Amino acid sequence: MNDTAFFWHILNKEQSDIPKTPVESSPNLDTKEFIPNSQFSDDIAALSLKFPQLASLLATNKNEQGLMLEISLKEIFVLCPRGRCRLDRYSKLQEYLNKNYNVTLIIKSQKQKTDL
Repeated sequence: MNDTAFFWHILNKEQSDIPKTPVESSPNLDTKEFIPNSQFSDDIAALSLKFPQLASLLATNKNEQGLMLEISLKEIFVLCPRGRCRLDRYSKLQEYLNKNYNVTLIIKSQKQKTDL
């Protein structure tokens, strides 16, 4: 067995212990019980793992002052995959969080917009 084949064997063997999605990584926290059945329940569950304050907000269902969450486009694409990695793919999720939970989700892109 050459070095490359050995490393592939080790990598494939070790990946069986790695959870397949970020939501599976923390079985102790089940935020889906606090989220009403909606098209964004998986996305909110994944975001609540990254942002514990969102999980506590869902558990208490109280947010008078508003919560602001900031995440990069690359991070949210890993947590909540879409067909393409673009900001406009998450606008409905942002609207849903703002309307139903008073949560402002700010997604930062790596691209710099220049004004001409």
